[in-house]
Amino acid sequence: MTAPLLTVLGGCPGDDPPAVPAPVEAAADAPLASVCPTGYLGDPAAEPILELRALRADGTDVPLNDGDDLAVLFPPQGGRVAFVGVRVLNVDGCAAQIIGALRDPATKQVRLDGRTVNLRRQDDGWGVTGRGTATNIEDSDEIGDYSNVPLCPNQWADRDVFDQPFELELVLTDRRQKTASKKITVVPRCAEPGAKEVACKCLCRSGYVLGETCGEDAGAEGGT
Repeated sequence: MTAPLLTVLGGCPGDDPPAVPAPVEAAADAPLASVCPTGYLGDPAAEPILELRALRADGTDVPLNDGDDLAVLFPPQGGRVAFVGVRVLNVDGCAAQIIGALRDPATKQVRLDGRTVNLRRQDDGWGVTGRGTATNIEDSDEIGDYSNVPLCPNQWADRDVFDQPFELELVLTDRRQKTASKKITVVPRCAEPGAKEVACKCLCRSGYVLGETCGEDAGAEGGT
């Protein structure tokens, strides 16, 4: 049985996953009406409902379901990441902490990214990460609304981090400590064509050695 994400945030022995923000402070004494423009999303007494989203190479925000492809993209910070977000109901939409992680199903090694975001209210009352139907993946501010799960350089998985199934998990905790999570199987794909695809498959392959040249678009120095 796979341990829940919240119990393995420290990573495996000898592993150094990216830093995760401190837990969101509880706000038990806060009034029900949130000071955030988003407000409370749905029914405070109801169980949260969470759906996963992800960005494609063209910046399109799409639903992410079990068995779907997960785009592996070249971000401003270098390396290769997956941009993972949510669509959620029955949580506080302000200062929500999201932690996204990709896990090697064989070794249980993980790579994760956590950040605090304000969700955007939709007309149907649900809240979403991101700024709309399309995001500029070269804009650090815009991609900051998503969990930037760092996948490559691949110094953690015992398999190529592309074209093979991995476990994706996301945990959301709102500022009142209400938690929702979802775990699915996805298939990472190097989603940008040409030189970026070649560099991606070099950086993300099993046995990649840090510092190895993968082309001018690899961005290995920034991918940790």
